[in-house]
Order: sequence, then structure tokens, then C-alpha cells
Amino acid sequence: MKKFIFYIFSVLIIVVLIVFILRDRFNMNTILSTIEEKTGLKIELIGNSTWNFYPGLSYSNSNVNFVQKNSLLTVQNADIHIRKSYWPLSPFLIYISAPTINYNGMEMHNTILQAKYINSIVHIESLTGNIVEGTLKLNGNIDLEDAQPFTFQGQFENISLNTLLKQSKVATWERVNIKLSSPSFKISGKGRKNQDRTTSLTGILPITGSLFFTTTDEERFGAALLSLIVEKIPDLSPISQSVDFILSNYANVPSSLSGILTIKNGSITSKEILITNRDGMSALKGSYSYLKNTINGKIYFYQNKEIFLEASLQGAIENPQILVAGKLFADQDEQPMQDIKQLLENGLNTFIEKLLNKNE
Repeated sequence: MKKFIFYIFSVLIIVVLIVFILRDRFNMNTILSTIEEKTGLKIELIGNSTWNFYPGLSYSNSNVNFVQKNSLLTVQNADIHIRKSYWPLSPFLIYISAPTINYNGMEMHNTILQAKYINSIVHIESLTGNIVEGTLKLNGNIDLEDAQPFTFQGQFENISLNTLLKQSKVATWERVNIKLSSPSFKISGKGRKNQDRTTSLTGILPITGSLFFTTTDEERFGAALLSLIVEKIPDLSPISQSVDFILSNYANVPSSLSGILTIKNGSITSKEILITNRDGMSALKGSYSYLKNTINGKIYFYQNKEIFLEASLQGAIENPQILVAGKLFADQDEQPMQDIKQLLENGLNTFIEKLLNKNE
């Protein structure tokens, strides 16, 4: 009997010691200090903290703010729950839900994160949320030691590229509306600073999506008028045919797109993104430097399975030049490539008036 009582008493002492050890390791101030030191992420506990010690250790707070030192990332009014069993080597189980996450102006809503933390590695089991009209789902790992490598894989659907560019103050596109989806993407990188993480990014993103190019009645009338005065000014024939070809085959017509994007060395590149609709087909090849916000590529427009027109995209993504050349210009080598985008934005009618005045 004495041995049994001694055994029970010894077990109780061990259990109490384990609880106190784990409680010290589970001290929220210690955890928050470690997170801020390793990630630069400051966590503000606004709501009341709730602790439970049975059947394991758990912590919850229904009003938490996250702010990164460089202010690129902010999370407000998040609901956080952390659990851990009494076993010392067991992971921390983390659940976070947040109405809005803002990263460099881009917003993600109704976000839910489920993760494990053990041995300085965050295992993201599931991260889901809404971006603009679309959705994002991913999982992956973040190592908080040394170079802090990370890997994410997942999928996204129906995300508006226009809105993301506008929210991040990179570009505002009025004429072209693009929405993208990816059934399976994978990206990785490393670095303790945002700049390091950005430059180290590598990844593969198969994409599908939609494209809608809008034009006005005035521009259609201008294209028709331009074709009528070609007889008076024959040199205008190539530019007239190119404008008419683009407006007839792509303006105000829904198009689908598909291809593969590759992220490497601070750029997003594609060997071929196919753009198709009921009237035409084209292929986009080129790269976008997200470090410099510049684009460099070409669009090949096909007619009867042959390249009919080439368009070169060059310059800042906010306002790139769209220079046309190709089969139509084959016998006019002395003329420079025409900027279709500038021509449309300045107004075809204005362009025609200047030409007529010049040739009177």
C-alpha cells in the first residue's frame, strides 16, 4: 500500500513538473518575442487572453493584430487559437482566422490558417482566403532558422490581375481586364528580408484565365474612316489593316488564355501564353520584371495559322508601348514600328485629321 501511494505521489509530482515546464515554454510573451525576433512580425494582443490546462495546454484570443516592421504585412482583428499536448516534443497547433490581410496594398479576405510549429519550422497545413473575386488555397513550410527557406504549393482561381496591380499601386489598366487561375503552382525562396525573399523567388505556375479588351464606338468609326482614306494615302494601308485586324478579332470579345509562367531572377517569364476566342488566336512570349516593373515581350497574331501581325510590348508595365510590325509591314522597312496603344489613346480621329492636314 505504501509503495502504491508513493508511486501515485511520484507520478503526480512528475505531472506537475511537466505542466510547469510546458507552461513556461508556452508563455505567450516568450513566444511573441521569439516570433518578432525571427520574422520581424509584431503581434499585439488586443482582446482578453484565455488559458486552459486540460486535457492539454491551450491559448486563445479573439482580437489580435499582426504588423511587420516594414509595414508590408498587416493583419487586424484576427482570432487565434494555439494548442499543445503535455508531451514535450509535441508541436504547437495553430489556428488563425482573419477578416482581412493586407500585403503591400493587396488584400486577402476571410483568411483561415491551420499550421504546426515544431523545431523552428512552421508547417502550413492549409491557408485559404478570398482575393478580389477569386480564391487561394496553399500549404507549405517556413524554416525560421538561418536563411529561412520556404516552399509553398497550392492553387488559385478567378483572381483579377487588374485589381491586384491597382491595389499594389503598380499599374492601372482600363482597357484590358485579365483574370487568372492556376490548378497547381509551386514557389520557393529564402531570406530574412523582404528584398532577399523577392529576389530569391523561383516557381512554376501553370495558368488559365480570361481576357477582355474594350474599345469605343469612336475608335471603331475611326478605324473604318482610316480604311477609307487609304486610297488617298497608300502608306497608311499597313497601319489601317493592323488596327482593323485587332479591333475586329479581339475588341469587346471574350478571350481565353492558357500557358505556364516561370519565376526566376526577379522576373516572371513565359515561352508561350495562348490567347484564343471565336475569331482569332495569338501567342504572348516575354517577361515581366517585378523588381523594375518593366515588361518586354511580343504578341504574335495569327490568321490562317500564319503570323499576320506582330506586336512588341516594351517599357513600364503602367504604360508600355505596343509597337506593331509583321507581314503587313514587310515592304515598308524604312518606316518605324507603329505604337497602336498610343494611337488608340490619342484618338484615331485626331490622328486622321493630322494626316489629312499634312497631305493637303
